[in-house]
Amino acid sequence: MKIFKLFIDENIKTWKKISTKIMIIAIILSLFAVLAFVKFLEKTEENLIISSSVVENEKEYLEREIEYYETQLENEKLDEQSRLNIQRNLELYKLFLEYNISPYNNSWENELASYIVEQKVNGQNIDELLNILKNKNFKEYIEYQKKQQKQQLENNSISEQEYNDNLIILNLKEKYEIGKEYSQESYWKRNIIQKIENAQYSLRTGINKETNKLIKAEEKQDLEDSIKLNIYRLENNIPDANNGSNSNYRMRFELLAPMFSMAVISIAIIVIAGGTISNEISTGTIKFWALTPNKRWKIMTAKLISILFYIIILVLITSLLNVFIANVFFAQEGETYLYCKNGEIKEIGNTLYTIEYYLVKSIPIIIFALFAVMLSTITRNTAVAVSFSVALYIGNSIIMQIINQFITKDWIRFIPFNNLNLTTKIFPNSTDMTSMMFGTNFATSTSLVFSLAVLGVCAFLMLVTMYDSFNKRDII
Repeated sequence: MKIFKLFIDENIKTWKKISTKIMIIAIILSLFAVLAFVKFLEKTEENLIISSSVVENEKEYLEREIEYYETQLENEKLDEQSRLNIQRNLELYKLFLEYNISPYNNSWENELASYIVEQKVNGQNIDELLNILKNKNFKEYIEYQKKQQKQQLENNSISEQEYNDNLIILNLKEKYEIGKEYSQESYWKRNIIQKIENAQYSLRTGINKETNKLIKAEEKQDLEDSIKLNIYRLENNIPDANNGSNSNYRMRFELLAPMFSMAVISIAIIVIAGGTISNEISTGTIKFWALTPNKRWKIMTAKLISILFYIIILVLITSLLNVFIANVFFAQEGETYLYCKNGEIKEIGNTLYTIEYYLVKSIPIIIFALFAVMLSTITRNTAVAVSFSVALYIGNSIIMQIINQFITKDWIRFIPFNNLNLTTKIFPNSTDMTSMMFGTNFATSTSLVFSLAVLGVCAFLMLVTMYDSFNKRDII
């Protein structure tokens, strides 16, 4: 009960401080700053799309390009390869013009037109393909590709596994009309198809297509799960944040907002934690607590619980503000987190996922807060505790990125700073700005249990140090 009363007193003091009110305002401003930036991008990119769409009439552009290529072919000095390339471009642009195909889009018609040109150059019959293009029959084009795959299987050009994989892709394209029309809204589906193809290739060949390295046993299950997860996205029309599309600005906001708001919280918490003991010693208020029946370890425990409670409340408020701002200012749906458990796809709704994501990102803040309290207790100097902790917080990612590039020994994984990014381990299917900026390497590719164990040992050592110093040193 005494610890609880001390905890209440600490909270009353903390929440009454002007610095607390300033920090809350700073958090709100950081979220609105990200909102303003994303809205600015949205408006700018919309204007670029509009301006690019009216720059030139497509028909005039194609006619001019055809004229240019025809002029180039008249040059007798052209070598055979250059002449062949120009001839291909000329034939392609003639098809674009004849069948009213936009040269700027990446639709199935563009793909088919390019294939027709290649077949024509190789002396193959193109009547069936031209008929498909003339009728603009997307399903017939998919059926043609299926027949081609079947022929390649019969000719032993491809394996049965590759045939089955390609058939899955073609069926998905047909069912969800992926590639039928070009639009920013449907671009994420193309990206999903590419991810499925990469995973299929990796499982089929045993070589990770993205890293060109042999896949490990544990990676195989992850790749199989990723295929299920991406098919589930198509079935339920659920795009992911890292989808290659620029159209969902809400997801951009949800990607950037945690990075900036949590940075503000981190620095503010470090400032408060850095002065939690040293300030009271310098002002003499700690003498009051020392003269009461409360034991020193209870005083320290109350202060630590108060800081932890303070962090959790601020993070919860920030996450809810994030959801509120996103709901008010964006019409699009936010990210729904998907994961695979026992072969089944599970969902976490946007609001719950945002709150959980913020809470996970608060774990490193707790570690830095403990470090700041430890320095405050040992040095009894707020300036030293705060400045050193803030510098370490800001610079640790860059310093470790440099070190990790040159050292590949196993012991480097035990450095606490290589285990701070827990969001990609708890939410492996999420998109995290830290991972996008610094990537994953040998030192950071540890398991969640390993990272938590390393951080737990560090936290324990810091707690032992601060309690020992606070209990044994003279504070009066």
